[in-house]
Amino acid sequence: MADSPPTSSSLARYVAHLLTDDPPRAKSLCVSLLGDALACHGGAIWLGSIIELLEPLGINERLLRTSVFRLVAQGWLQAERHGRRSLYQLSDQGLRHTEHASQRIYVGPAADWNGEWTLVALPRLGNSGLAERTELRRELDWEGFGMIAPGLFAHPRADAHTAHDILEKLGIADKALVLSGRDQAGPAGLPIASLAPQCWNLDELAGQYRHFSQQFGPLEALLDGALEPADAFAARMLLLHTWRRIVLHDPQLPVPMLPEQWPGHAARQLCGRLYWKLFDASERHLDAVAGRDNERYTPLAPSVYSRFGGRPDAGPERRGAAATP
Repeated sequence: MADSPPTSSSLARYVAHLLTDDPPRAKSLCVSLLGDALACHGGAIWLGSIIELLEPLGINERLLRTSVFRLVAQGWLQAERHGRRSLYQLSDQGLRHTEHASQRIYVGPAADWNGEWTLVALPRLGNSGLAERTELRRELDWEGFGMIAPGLFAHPRADAHTAHDILEKLGIADKALVLSGRDQAGPAGLPIASLAPQCWNLDELAGQYRHFSQQFGPLEALLDGALEPADAFAARMLLLHTWRRIVLHDPQLPVPMLPEQWPGHAARQLCGRLYWKLFDASERHLDAVAGRDNERYTPLAPSVYSRFGGRPDAGPERRGAAATP
């Protein structure tokens, strides 16, 4: 006999509680939907299906339509008219953004580190370079670089391609230096890693991870029985959306550089456990809504099974199906 419905209604009530405490923003929630649920199914969806999937998370139709139009204007989505209906497809740019974010969301910081740093140096350009310097700092900060001296940014993991892409985007590729190297501080010197608390706001980040665990920890006890697919999908979206907002601002420093008992580790393990407990039921709802009358909705990409260290009940052929999460 199947488990009784109260488990599902308890899940719905808890999701409603989370939504009241911290309601998501429409556009950001759309990006979470595209990246987590749709990219691995071909990336195409009817506008009506977006509305049906996300309205239960407290976003009304008007805000969802506006958010989708903005994502088209920003190059994330491409729109196609089919009579009175609109089909939206992740663009090449949207797919690149999604793939780039996947490492932070589903994989996390490296367990080891070879000691190499990527450095970006922006020489003084006079007063005319102030705006460029400010914009560069904003972009590098988003990618996890820390400013270790005026005009000098460092990251222990980001590769040079990331830095070059940012400089190209800002039109200042010929005004900055991109370097790689090893710390040569010596026994009595000042290693770059010792500047981590000043260069990266780890205290604030640690607080966000602790809050995440407090928010979603009680959810685990509600997921042992049968789940209503719509409730499971809403919980998965809210879980992933909240997680994404934290980890995309995490510099992803290698584990050896992080403080002992780093709360991000426990938060990531919790997120992975919840994600996989919700996954099957949530996929049934996604298939029913996003796959309805949608020839471009494709079977789930096998690479999904590598997320959060691999699905617990998946065989090794699924967990290692692809390098891209």
